[in-house]
Amino acid sequence: MSLKKIFPGFAGILILFSISVVSSRAEELDAQKLLEQVDENLWADTKFISGRLIIDNGRKVRILTQDSWMEGVTRSYSHYKSPPREKGTKMLKIGGKLWMYTPRTDRKILIAGHLLRQSMMGSDLSYEDMMEDHKLSRAYAASLEGYEDMEGTRVAVLHLVAHDKKTTYQTRKAWINPENKTVLKEERFAKSGKKLKSILFKDYEKIEGRMFPRTMIFKDLLKENTQTTYKFDVIEFNVKIPARYFSQSILKR
Repeated sequence: MSLKKIFPGFAGILILFSISVVSSRAEELDAQKLLEQVDENLWADTKFISGRLIIDNGRKVRILTQDSWMEGVTRSYSHYKSPPREKGTKMLKIGGKLWMYTPRTDRKILIAGHLLRQSMMGSDLSYEDMMEDHKLSRAYAASLEGYEDMEGTRVAVLHLVAHDKKTTYQTRKAWINPENKTVLKEERFAKSGKKLKSILFKDYEKIEGRMFPRTMIFKDLLKENTQTTYKFDVIEFNVKIPARYFSQSILKR
């Protein structure tokens, strides 16, 4: 006598279970594609941003204004406009190198080694965070951990593992809205597994056909009662950038 005759519903249960397993595996395979779609939404050949860094160290709040020009993921130039103490400060990233010019010293320095781990301008971002500005789908392998509810939205929780052992954050977690391909939250971890940073992405707006966050809130979890809010006041994609903006000569007074 066949198993199907003994347990009429058993075969159906097996089929449903098989479908469920296949579907689950398919979703996991889609995690990398979802990450690629997020990158496509955020990245352009060139980008201009004018914004404010609002640095709250728990005792006082400082606001820095800056203009930034970016080409792909390898070149960027930032010019700080205020407050007076930071006015005229410039930062230039080319490939894997980062230079900083300060008008107070009237000299440029190459930020490397242990200096990269220091706080950038007293914020919750490190200079390494500046260097980590790259496409996640190229630097990390993504897998689906599951789904969660965030502010009434069902989001996919992705676990990201770095391809390169030299990557600053070997693992990350990202909460992504699969409907519009936007990141709502991210956590960054040390090689030991210790949680180092958390980032919230807010105030998404459609700009030139892309969903882009107007606000990012960074928290250095090794500090207490601090946070840095990055407000993007002007965002332009595919802008023409003068060649001199990505030359070390731009760092001179």
